[in-house]
Amino acid sequence: MSEAARRMTPFSANPFVYVFSVVAIVAVVAYFAYGAIDRLGLGVRTANVVVTGKQHNPPGRSYYTNVVAGRLWTQSQETSETYVVTFRVDGEDTAGLVSKELFDSLSSGDRVNVKVRRTRITRRLEAVEVTR
Repeated sequence: MSEAARRMTPFSANPFVYVFSVVAIVAVVAYFAYGAIDRLGLGVRTANVVVTGKQHNPPGRSYYTNVVAGRLWTQSQETSETYVVTFRVDGEDTAGLVSKELFDSLSSGDRVNVKVRRTRITRRLEAVEVTR
C-alpha cells in the first residue's frame, strides 16, 4: 500500500468537510420548510380594488465577479421584463404581476378583481391573481 493511500481514510479526513456539508443541507431544508409553512395551503379571497399605479420593469442584465481558485470569474444574470400594478386592499398597499395586454389596458383609477392571501409567518399580503 502506498503512503498516500494509507494516509487518507474517511476517519482521518478533515472533519470540517462533513460538518459543513451537514450544515449546508440543514440550511437548505430549513429554507424550503419555512417557505412551505409560510405559504402552502393558505386561504385565498377575492377583492374588487382600484389600481393606484403601474410599473414596467424592462429586461436587463447584471454582472458579478467571483474569485474561483485564485482567478476572476465574471458571470451575468438576466432579468426578464415584468408588468406590475399596485393597489390597496383593506388599507394595505400591495402589488401584483400582470400580462402585458392587461397592463396596457389598465390605468390608475380602474377597478380590477384580485385574489389575495396573507402569509402565516411574515403576515404579508400577496396578490395571487389580477383580472379585469
